[in-house]
Amino acid sequence: MNRHARRLAVPAATLLVITACAAATSQAPAGTATGGVRGWLDWRGPLQSGVSLETGLIDAIEVGGEGHLWSYELHGRGTPVVADGRVYTLGYEGEGEDLHEVLVCLDERTGELLWEDRWRDFLSDVIYDRYSIGSPTVDPETGDLFVQETSGVLKCYSPDGEQRWALSMMEELGRLTFPNGRTGAPIVDGDLVIVHVINAHWGRTEGPARDRFYAFDKRTGEVVWGCTPGVGPKDSSFSHPVLEDRGGRRVLYAGTGCGNVVALDARTGEALWRFQASIGGINSSPLIHGDRLIEIHGRENTDSSKIGRMVSLQLGALPEDGAAGPVVLPVSAEHWRNELVAFTSSPVLVGDRVYVTIATGELCCIDADSGDLLWHHKLAPDQIHASPLYADGKLYVPMTNGSFHVLRPTDEGPEILCSVQLEGSCLGAPAVCNGRIYVHTTERLYCFGAPGAETVEAPPPKASGPPGDVVRLQVVPADVLLQPGEPATFRVRSLDAAGNVVSEELPTGGWKLGPPTLLQALAVEGGGGFAGGSPGVGTLTYTAGNLSAGARVRVVASLPWTEDFEGAQLDKPGSDGSQVAFPPSSWIGVFKKWEVVDFDGSKVLRKTLNTPLFQRAMGFCGHPDASNYTVQVDLMTDGNRRIMGQVGVVIQRYIVQLMGNRQSLQVSSNDERLMQRVPFRWKPGVWYTLRTRVDVADDGAGLVRAKAWQRGEPEPEEWLIEVEHANAHTHGAPGLFGFTPQSRFHVYVDNLSVTPND
Repeated sequence: MNRHARRLAVPAATLLVITACAAATSQAPAGTATGGVRGWLDWRGPLQSGVSLETGLIDAIEVGGEGHLWSYELHGRGTPVVADGRVYTLGYEGEGEDLHEVLVCLDERTGELLWEDRWRDFLSDVIYDRYSIGSPTVDPETGDLFVQETSGVLKCYSPDGEQRWALSMMEELGRLTFPNGRTGAPIVDGDLVIVHVINAHWGRTEGPARDRFYAFDKRTGEVVWGCTPGVGPKDSSFSHPVLEDRGGRRVLYAGTGCGNVVALDARTGEALWRFQASIGGINSSPLIHGDRLIEIHGRENTDSSKIGRMVSLQLGALPEDGAAGPVVLPVSAEHWRNELVAFTSSPVLVGDRVYVTIATGELCCIDADSGDLLWHHKLAPDQIHASPLYADGKLYVPMTNGSFHVLRPTDEGPEILCSVQLEGSCLGAPAVCNGRIYVHTTERLYCFGAPGAETVEAPPPKASGPPGDVVRLQVVPADVLLQPGEPATFRVRSLDAAGNVVSEELPTGGWKLGPPTLLQALAVEGGGGFAGGSPGVGTLTYTAGNLSAGARVRVVASLPWTEDFEGAQLDKPGSDGSQVAFPPSSWIGVFKKWEVVDFDGSKVLRKTLNTPLFQRAMGFCGHPDASNYTVQVDLMTDGNRRIMGQVGVVIQRYIVQLMGNRQSLQVSSNDERLMQRVPFRWKPGVWYTLRTRVDVADDGAGLVRAKAWQRGEPEPEEWLIEVEHANAHTHGAPGLFGFTPQSRFHVYVDNLSVTPND
């Protein structure tokens, strides 16, 4: 599907209704403002806490026995979701170049496949087949399905599998990739679908890598807001957010990759507060317990060298009127703490009891009011991602070693009802719907159930009151990517103090463009029509009276284009104290990772060394729709015969690079999926020219070709490497790749050109 399809408004799907397994909660669950679809619609279920109100559920599980209703063979690491008689789950199949991530839709009664979609990884750092560490999410209003690929493509499907829109967050928003493959799950709230990523976009505020949240219009994929509530990340995080109405706002809470627990306004993206709980990333989902938030982590604490802690934080902090958030909460915001350790497993809350599986493989019961550990029970040697489920007075607990346990908890300890060994490892959380328990292992999806189970239908959602006075504006889309001449239409919403939309009508006011050549105004009824102008970045601002709101705009060059960096003004302090320039403003993922420097009388782009976390860096220079093109560039590395860097380009979702220590020319997408190299001897301190090209045939087969030679010498007639790809990447943004091992030696880029083939 062409990326431009996401620009088009699509009608909502037919309303789907089932009377199944959702439950009421004092904290309004995500997405229930206009709910019609009922089921287990996202990772943590209708109560946002891994709890269901269903009764009569199975407590004696036997693989292959009477209560084992069906299985579906599919490697998986997440949680299935259930809606309208259908089960949706994310998994993967195949090995090496033939590995695909797969989204399947199964019949709830039989496990029969109704439809599927599959895709290949690209440009990710994922290793050891760490795929599908996430889950789909169902919109309770429309029944539409949202899923994030490991490579960062966010997709929307109809219940019947029609792809409504897709957005490559890596190429459009600078989403970063990590070896652990954790993507988590989107969360739907009203008209928004919200995702949690670490990215490096453009500009001084969003250029540096940070843990961020983005909200998209669920029908079109347009960015509604972005929020940076934390600081520099140490790790990726897939902490699934929870939401509630508090203090007249819709508030989202989550852990982050920078070790913070954060709160933000889910309607506007305003950062409210953060609490630094650990040095590393927090991956568990928090729990709302009255006026407190409970979170657990498995990283080093900020005030000691001990690993792991569970904390209860007092809720209600907000920035002062007119002040920008987030408020940094002091240690006194802690109501209690204990020293439990859970790396990614999320707890469940039942009344005033918290149940959690910790890193040592124990199930623990904690008093939610005091934080006291009431008991612990060993279930397995260890625990990683998997989380327990509570329903019908029982805990359903999957463990990393593939064991699955049914227990009845009391304050004195657990009563073991059943323990069974499943095939593969358990890394997701179970789901329950219509009397059936679902658990996905690294080998298959299991469905267990028993007759006589009773479902609980959620009451109608509480109607919201009328909107208040207009206090702010919101421009949608809030972040756009364009090419010169490509049109875009912006809308201006009027919001009240709670972030509710008061009016979609354009208020009396005017637009301001900056810089002036970035956009060209179009004659569009109602205003708000523009087209991309000169490449660059800037803000489009609308002002009405004393209220203003803006949108971030990035315009990238259309093919063909060249960049030799000679026009850069070296007037910024560089990483080594010299005067440098930033890379072209419309390039993303390059801020503070690359800098333009003077080198032997010429201006070239140099990889920085001062941030070891980003000794490996990938950035994007163009449009993700680009296809069938050629890239040529001059490359060089510092170093010696023992250690050299790696440097190259991204072309149509492939990396083509010169490998210093390996003395080779390599083509790859993900190294474990597609990677081929040929010998190529090159020396540090010498410039080389790299030329590479991708061609995709009508049948989807592709050919990636590359050659390299010492700059100034004749270009070889033959390609040095030709890589056939049966199911090629049909499009993708051009970009740069650099790796400086141990952050010791620079790599350099000059004379970059991107041209259409032929």
